[in-house]
Amino acid sequence: MMKAKVIVMPKAAVLDPQGNAVRDAMRHLGMPEVRSVRIGKYMEIDIEGQNGDFESRLHRLCRDLLSNPVIEDYELQNADRGNNKKTPNAQRPTPNVQHPKRKTKRKRKSS
Repeated sequence: MMKAKVIVMPKAAVLDPQGNAVRDAMRHLGMPEVRSVRIGKYMEIDIEGQNGDFESRLHRLCRDLLSNPVIEDYELQNADRGNNKKTPNAQRPTPNVQHPKRKTKRKRKSS
């Protein structure tokens, strides 16, 4: 049996509002030294058997199911072999795209 570990984190260029909320709470609870927090996902997958294309299928599963390649990077760690492989998305530079702010219509108060 083999154990694979998957770590999914937001890309560096992506805002992490959940991480910011945890950082603010930590500061409020007496840890003013905390500068940033990034929230991600950690998964351990137990696998029986292997065949030739096993690792590529596992990478495809990480990319298509366990992470969102637009905003997240994943790292696949094979615990039995000690191999750490980062997603190709982590190696590709992320374009610095600024999205226009959405305008919301406000309802007028009727007098």
